[in-house]
Amino acid sequence: MSGARVMIIGGGARSHALGETLRRSPSVSEVLFAPGTSGLERLGYRTLPAASQDFDGLVEQAKLAEIDFTIVGPNTPLVDGVVDVFRAAGLPIFGPDQAAAKLEGSKVFARLLMNRLAIETPRFAICDTAERAAYLAQTTPWARVFKADGIAYGKGVRVTHRAKEAEAALEEVMQDNIYGLESKKIVVEERLDGTEITVFSLTDGQQVALLGHVLNYPRLLDEDRGPPTRGMGQLSPAPVVDAELLAHIERDVLRPTVAAMNERGTPLQGALFVDLMLVRGRALVIDYNVRFGDPATQILLSRIDGDLFAAMVACVQGSGLAQAVEQLTFDERPRASIVVAASGYPHRFERGAPIELHIRPFEDPDLWLFEDGVRWIPEQDRIETTGGRTFTVVAAGETYGDAVERVYKAVEHIQFDGMHFRRDIGRGW
Repeated sequence: MSGARVMIIGGGARSHALGETLRRSPSVSEVLFAPGTSGLERLGYRTLPAASQDFDGLVEQAKLAEIDFTIVGPNTPLVDGVVDVFRAAGLPIFGPDQAAAKLEGSKVFARLLMNRLAIETPRFAICDTAERAAYLAQTTPWARVFKADGIAYGKGVRVTHRAKEAEAALEEVMQDNIYGLESKKIVVEERLDGTEITVFSLTDGQQVALLGHVLNYPRLLDEDRGPPTRGMGQLSPAPVVDAELLAHIERDVLRPTVAAMNERGTPLQGALFVDLMLVRGRALVIDYNVRFGDPATQILLSRIDGDLFAAMVACVQGSGLAQAVEQLTFDERPRASIVVAASGYPHRFERGAPIELHIRPFEDPDLWLFEDGVRWIPEQDRIETTGGRTFTVVAAGETYGDAVERVYKAVEHIQFDGMHFRRDIGRGW
């Protein structure tokens, strides 16, 4: 596909990273975003007026803009069937259809699939009512993690230590239904203390091609305290992953999962990211993601050189994936990333704080700055916070310590009231 015009559904730091990567592809002539953000417009991208959940509007804009290929960023459009709508309109799109997206969209479905495939995962139980989950929390010492069944915008997880805390978590997740989920089921899991990693792959529905891995820092506060988030920082390659562990994950997790989805008549095409917890020599699967994860994508794509677009097209076409991934090269130098958040994140965060950003230091080829919850006010020539997560900063170095030092120095060039970030990313590595 020569000179393709690509539309990315979304507009945050993940989408920004995808856009920057695809911009470098010799096969891509232009990258557009729907709906995008004013921050992306400030960076020279063109945006299209269609919300990520307005599927008919997205199709219309894709046709009007003569889009050749579409990539879905967030999980909600995938779970709600945007790929099905695009395929029905004859438009190529990267991502799983609604039936396959259930792998991420339903924690219950994912746990039952793992159980059937004998994939190691934390002990779990599925509860239909708050009363049943509360009883389990009171009578079962390991029942301390509570996950909403459906998509909850990265917030449908409560990790507790004691039964009393569990009751409050259940009241929030189930009885108050603060996420407005259709499913009232909840997955109750064993609480594990370990090291969290993510392993990335692409799949055409049959074949699996590895892309890389990261070490995650999911908690809001230093020393792994505070509520869970989508991630406050990462290291890549994950220093705890060796060739033997990676081969195990590919052989015993990724390939069986893709094969099982294909066998049930719901082949999975697109990205497959797996979150795992390393505990005393075991790698237990926590979650599946069937799209490019955030913030993992930002640090991962900074390591990839070559035409990623060709690999994504191969996923959609169902052939040529191995060859497309083979032409990619990976910078093995360590990377560190920091997520800069607004005051109150991940709950009620503050908007509208003016941002002072010194952009010149980020011209360094070993630094990357990806914008997330940032709004551009052109008439005032200023930017301000509009989301809980404002930036992802990535740095490369010769060692992990070097990368960590550089990323923290880079963060100093961002300033706004209420700015929050973890200060212990990479400590000990």
